[in-house]
Amino acid sequence: MSALLTTGTRTPRHYLLVPPEATPNGPLHLGHIGGPFLWSDMIARHLRVRGDLPLVITGSDVYESYVTLRAHAEDSTPTEVAARYGRRIQDDLAAMDIGIDAFITPDQEPWKEQFEAEVTACLARLDERGAVLTRTERVPYCADSGRWVVGGWLQGRCPECGAGVASYFCEECSAHFLPEAVLDPRPLLDEGLLAWREITSRFLTVPATGVLDSVLAERGIARGHRDTVARFLDRDGLTIRLTAPQEWGLSLPAPQPGVPHALFPYAGILMFARLAGAVHGQLSGTGVNAFDPDSGVTTITTLGIDNVIPTLVGIVGTSLLHGGMKPYDRCLINHFYQLAGRKFSTSARHAIWAADVAAAPALDVDAVRYHLARADLEAGPASFEPEDFLATARGTLADDLGKRIADAFRTLAPTAPAAPATALTARLDALLTEQSAALDGTRISTRRAVDAFDAWAADTAAAEVGAYWWLKGLALLGFPVMPRLAARTWHLLGGTGEPRARTFHAATRPLPGAQTQIPTLSRPGAADLAACLPATLRPENRT
Repeated sequence: MSALLTTGTRTPRHYLLVPPEATPNGPLHLGHIGGPFLWSDMIARHLRVRGDLPLVITGSDVYESYVTLRAHAEDSTPTEVAARYGRRIQDDLAAMDIGIDAFITPDQEPWKEQFEAEVTACLARLDERGAVLTRTERVPYCADSGRWVVGGWLQGRCPECGAGVASYFCEECSAHFLPEAVLDPRPLLDEGLLAWREITSRFLTVPATGVLDSVLAERGIARGHRDTVARFLDRDGLTIRLTAPQEWGLSLPAPQPGVPHALFPYAGILMFARLAGAVHGQLSGTGVNAFDPDSGVTTITTLGIDNVIPTLVGIVGTSLLHGGMKPYDRCLINHFYQLAGRKFSTSARHAIWAADVAAAPALDVDAVRYHLARADLEAGPASFEPEDFLATARGTLADDLGKRIADAFRTLAPTAPAAPATALTARLDALLTEQSAALDGTRISTRRAVDAFDAWAADTAAAEVGAYWWLKGLALLGFPVMPRLAARTWHLLGGTGEPRARTFHAATRPLPGAQTQIPTLSRPGAADLAACLPATLRPENRT
């Protein structure tokens, strides 16, 4: 019998999961949820099921240039925009049952002082070790508006693949580049001609390409992502940007008068990670930073392909030169989740918003999570198709799984059950082990984790010979995927707290009336989903 289903045979392990800081320039949509946030939540929930001690810590990328763009559009200030949408992001995560143990907002206390102290200490250490360099570069400037056209204010085409870009990176091929490398550069706003000015900026050095590639290979990073890193390092000379001429941001000592000098967000995520490591030490009781070389904490970040360079170079690469910091143990990279074959877009309003889904009476958050998790975003992009979701929610879940759950609850006796059959326990043990293999490694597959849940859910023989134990196993395997259904089932069977493998064999008495309080899954119609769709995808507007 596996240790997962045996009390007291495993030593709990500490994990720190850090999904990316969301830019507080708008609410979250299912494209955000279906990648890094759902991945981190599913991993953490499964780890808790099997008895480990994960914490999920993320926050708000308040100093991104897109915050200033939103402030301009809303005739507001960056501080107000960051605070407003930072709160909305936290609400959206909670609405989709994405568990967060700490949410760090670097421009607000109690985090501001801690973040700035980490920036100061980290830069001093890197400078002492020769990892900070100063060099000149050409940056676009609009004399008519007095604006340094950097970040999201700069538009053009990618120098590698030719796709349209905003800022210094390409969402199509994951390339990052200097402003002067952007093809056909132009300002976002019609505010005058661009003039190129030579300024002094600071950059962080990173190890030689071969050294970094070896570390990334050890962490299971796919060859394609490692090639993206190698091209970036070859083009930018083993450096990554540390500062940019931005008014909005954490100001650093300026090397020249008249030019703002702020910490660039892609470098700031290094300090953010270190702060998350310190917060983990406080919350977990270990008393050490999770990124200390001997912390004993497994550190994991989940990220989209647009963050390959900032994470793999800016955090993993730079940490190798820090001297007192281990890199992330795992960097789990997902391709984009699309909507009807097109990229989710906040600016184009081509999105399904998390808050709308959670507020829709006929849509189950569990059903949305289940459908999103069935995509294999580690292998490539996937698309949320409204018709496919409805087929999943109505057929696979409401009609099929819902009926089997109802039948099992109706056969429950009001007394504690006899011990489960050995074959049933062995089957559950094997599927929990399969879920561990899918979620606890250098590569993950949420689809395989769902497959393990589906295999147990479809085991009619197990449900017929031991309805109580089948339902209890359903709660264990379902908790990472459909936490509301799993928790409700667990509690109706007399369980306390969250579903835990170590208490599976506790033969608790079902709650009085459990047979009449059966968890249900809604059966939405096209009109129920249409209310959450962008106008272009609503049935009346589609041809």
